[in-house]
Amino acid sequence: MGNNHHVDSYSSFDTQGLVKAGLVTALYVVITMFVAPVAYGPIQFRISEGLNFMGLYNKRYIASITLGVLIVNAMQSTIVDVVVGSFHTLVSLVLARYLGNLAVKAFGKKVKDPMIIRYGVMTLVFTFTMFIIAAMLMYMGFADFFWETYAFLALSEFIVMTIGGLIMYYLIAPRIDFHK
Repeated sequence: MGNNHHVDSYSSFDTQGLVKAGLVTALYVVITMFVAPVAYGPIQFRISEGLNFMGLYNKRYIASITLGVLIVNAMQSTIVDVVVGSFHTLVSLVLARYLGNLAVKAFGKKVKDPMIIRYGVMTLVFTFTMFIIAAMLMYMGFADFFWETYAFLALSEFIVMTIGGLIMYYLIAPRIDFHK
């Protein structure tokens, strides 16, 4: 078991890369559908969000996870959620990857594994950007109070991302090389 906790900016979209991306998209859809009753609305425990960390290892997974969000939202929600939810995921993944790299440049020498900084940044970015989903739920009439909705969404996202991050970092990523 080697250390697979490094960022690889190379993103292959050859046949093998497309198959890997497709599998991650399918996994996102299946996991989300498994927890569908708690995956939507003002309080969300979408455990498939733990897959977001794969976007730190290879850019292909940014597109893959965004497509997964688009598919599950198309199956279970409205066109507004399809567009806004997918946009939220794409922006958050790209922003988290960018800010994570900046944070590593600033603080990376102070920790044993700089990937842990990227995981923390990813968790915080997704937690913070839940205001986009809160605003969408207000617009759609599914929530009455913005700050309350945002607080519940941010808290549930923080919990899911923290648990997902721990599982991904300590149990899955050391065994599977996501950057290939």
